[in-house]
Amino acid sequence: MFGMPPEMGMSGGFDTSMLQLTGYLFAGLVGLILAAILLGVLTLPAFFAILFTADKATSAAASATGWFPLKVVLIMFRGLRRSPLRTSLTYLAIFVLTLVLCLIYAVLYMIGNATSEKEANFKAIVTHKTLIPSQMPAGYYDRFKAVCLESKEMEGMRPVNGDKDIMSWSFVLATTDKVSTRKENMVFLFALEPDKVMTMMDGLDDLSGEEKELLKKACDAMKANDRAIVMSKSRLKALNKRVGDPLDLHGMNYAGITLDKLTIIGELPEGKYEGVSFMNKDYLIKKLEAYPRDSGKGEHPMHKKCINLIWVKLPNKRAFETLSGLVNSPAKFNDVPIKLETASSGIGTWLGAFKDIFWGIKYILVPAMIGIMSLVVANALSISVRERRTEMAVLKVLGFQPRHVLLLVLGEATLVGFLGGGMSALLAYAMLGSFKFQIMFFGAFFVPINALFYGPLLGVAVSLAGSIMPALSAKDVKVAEVFAKVA
Repeated sequence: MFGMPPEMGMSGGFDTSMLQLTGYLFAGLVGLILAAILLGVLTLPAFFAILFTADKATSAAASATGWFPLKVVLIMFRGLRRSPLRTSLTYLAIFVLTLVLCLIYAVLYMIGNATSEKEANFKAIVTHKTLIPSQMPAGYYDRFKAVCLESKEMEGMRPVNGDKDIMSWSFVLATTDKVSTRKENMVFLFALEPDKVMTMMDGLDDLSGEEKELLKKACDAMKANDRAIVMSKSRLKALNKRVGDPLDLHGMNYAGITLDKLTIIGELPEGKYEGVSFMNKDYLIKKLEAYPRDSGKGEHPMHKKCINLIWVKLPNKRAFETLSGLVNSPAKFNDVPIKLETASSGIGTWLGAFKDIFWGIKYILVPAMIGIMSLVVANALSISVRERRTEMAVLKVLGFQPRHVLLLVLGEATLVGFLGGGMSALLAYAMLGSFKFQIMFFGAFFVPINALFYGPLLGVAVSLAGSIMPALSAKDVKVAEVFAKVA
């Protein structure tokens, strides 16, 4: 899983995960552009159908009212239909740009939202102060809960729902085949408390309908049976398993621990924690406690560092600041140093490896794509203007002012940009839903609803940027020169 520390069961030596990610990003971008072009071609009939319908409606309105602006708009529609090839090229450029940027925006929006602090339901994370990945003794979890729920300093600032607002994660990397530890055989699990999944896990606390009911039943089953696990759909498919199948796992970071006689009792909702599975924390603790007896080798080395993260939901930032002071006190946590940080800060730290990639996407890739598409639009409109110089001259003879000709070209570009951007954003939001790309614990990125506003706006902006020079050229067409050449 990209973004996870290499110590989590990965082999020693040079870490190739960032090179792999770069390769996947490049291949994904090329594939995304090709898919966007195909979708754009498939939507061309709908685009021209909209143009034809709008043409007829505008014609009827112009005939009924005689209003001059409607006649100008009618000329715009007919100008677009008169050059279907160049109109299609402009539409495809806008469509591809908007679709790709909508999906890029989905990634940046979700990550930005995850790394922004919220005053209400303030979430914080406890981690080891210096060690990556964070590893804390099992006893620290109970000690931390006692500080939150019983210390006098937290009076009036305790978690609203008490123990239900505190949760620990233990990362378990295991394989179905201890001889062949290939990626296809690996299972990455969160060992946690099942009854807190629905309230403390980001992305699962706002489920509704059937998804919520199914996950709740699965969590109840996990609580009743500590050998029950819940697995993501992608991992089930990779392992060729189904809900109800038994499973034996051999620990990789928990060497010598076998999680035997597990049962897959449910699957995670689509796009939630892709590639991850949940197991009952109690079963892991039982296995660690039984290790000295079963192996005859003494305490397992992971027993004193089996807690990776502790999450707590606090009522406000003041509570966080008070609790942070208590956590930093050596008197309360003197075995290993730990720290308390906001959830947004913690996630930002985990995403540090991707910082340069996100910067490049935001400030190099996106502007470059907008510039290239603007040039495509400008080129298509320049050719159109050159071919229609006679038409522009005739319009001026009929009484059109240079500003009318300018607005005519800008209007045609705006119409294509609005329709191309709008149809692309609508397709990205309604039909694609979400797309899977694993970064840390983000398994799927959903196109936000405000893309329906930004999509058409982006299409219009790019079209206008690309049409300014062709429009100025059309405005300056000299009637005498055009007819002299015709003659």
